[in-house]
Amino acid sequence: MRAVYGYVRPFVPDLRVAEFERYRAVYCGLCRCMGKATGQLSRVSVSYDFTFYAAVRLILAGEIPEFVPMRCPAHPGSRRMTAKETPALLFSAAVSAAFADAKTKDDLADERGFSRLGPIVRAPFTAGMSRRAEKLLPPGAKEGIRERLALLGEAEKERSPSADRTSKLFGAALGFAFALGLEGEKAEKACRIGEAAGRFVYLCDAAEDLPGDVKQGRYNPLAEGYGKYALGEDGKLSPMVRESLAAAVPILLEPLGEEADSLDPAHPLAPVVKNIVYLGLPSVLNRVLSGDGKGKRKAGKEGIAVP
Repeated sequence: MRAVYGYVRPFVPDLRVAEFERYRAVYCGLCRCMGKATGQLSRVSVSYDFTFYAAVRLILAGEIPEFVPMRCPAHPGSRRMTAKETPALLFSAAVSAAFADAKTKDDLADERGFSRLGPIVRAPFTAGMSRRAEKLLPPGAKEGIRERLALLGEAEKERSPSADRTSKLFGAALGFAFALGLEGEKAEKACRIGEAAGRFVYLCDAAEDLPGDVKQGRYNPLAEGYGKYALGEDGKLSPMVRESLAAAVPILLEPLGEEADSLDPAHPLAPVVKNIVYLGLPSVLNRVLSGDGKGKRKAGKEGIAVP
């Protein structure tokens, strides 16, 4: 099972202009911090999911970054508002790199045949990113992420038929990553946010990849659990799977909503986080369950803009 990033995104039509600019500024600021902390090549791995991580981290740390216009090589024609470097953004960049390297190592151990080509190519880059990130992370951080993803890998090797079990394991890995470097109530809050977001990402990925996984004979907890009832005659998610996920996933997200509501409302990124939780995630889930293949891709007509 490949945990593909890109599902934890805002619903842009309901963001105010200033809120969208701040969200995009955090995305760009995280990208710049990745270049500084983990190497310029690591910037290609910047993701929506770790932009959410960075926004939550900034709120919990009580950091309000300065937003300034900067030029970007990817958008040379104009300046874009960018969050200037802060400790929380640098830490987010380091965690992103450690997580990417741990996932690559798991893929190398799990994949066979041509499927190993991707992680083989990625491995030297993510290893370099992770080495540079290590100096910014607490002792044992990399090992903790790796150990939790290894538990997920074991469940997948067993071809576990329980999407609840496997999504919890991925949620535990992301929850651990969210809580790194924090203490007390802040660490507990961050862990709960990460666990819920991780379960959401995993289940969306499983649902979106289900048709392809069934066709290729790859492991997918939904295929194992639902068997011949996983797909309909049209080759897309069966009504049984769609209805089950449509009922279950919002319940899994309830803790995420509770934690989002408890974040400092005075922080300028708090409305962005609430937008992601209450509007962005349900919008992504609806697209995934519709089977239109746009869950982890930009969908301009539906208001999701790539920063």
